[in-house]
Amino acid sequence: MRAGRPVATILLALGLVGAATGCEAVQEAQNTANQVGQAADKAQLCIDALRLAGFTPDATDPQKAVEETQQKAKELEELAAKTGDTTLKDAITGVSTTMSQVTLEDLNPSGIAEWSQQKLDQVAALSSACG
Repeated sequence: MRAGRPVATILLALGLVGAATGCEAVQEAQNTANQVGQAADKAQLCIDALRLAGFTPDATDPQKAVEETQQKAKELEELAAKTGDTTLKDAITGVSTTMSQVTLEDLNPSGIAEWSQQKLDQVAALSSACG
């Protein structure tokens, strides 16, 4: 009967190695799935953030334009809170800050070019963070 013990031990060891390898494969698959899920989440956040950041206020009604721009800024803040990517979060927050601080003066004919350029710079940073 002693001859059967080494065979049983080898079979048990092979089973444990197989189980450990299986666990590693499952863990690796789970990690890959998590990375794909995170990339999809980031892509969706970027799509939403760029859509909001692309908002152009209608300067013919400056008060309404300020309100709408500040509303888009709040929506951007909510998106920024959803990401764990600090570069993306900073970029979204940058656009949000520029949009939330818009004033009637920014949207008058003499101020709109400067404000728009600030916003475009922030949108470029956001686009880069999404890339």
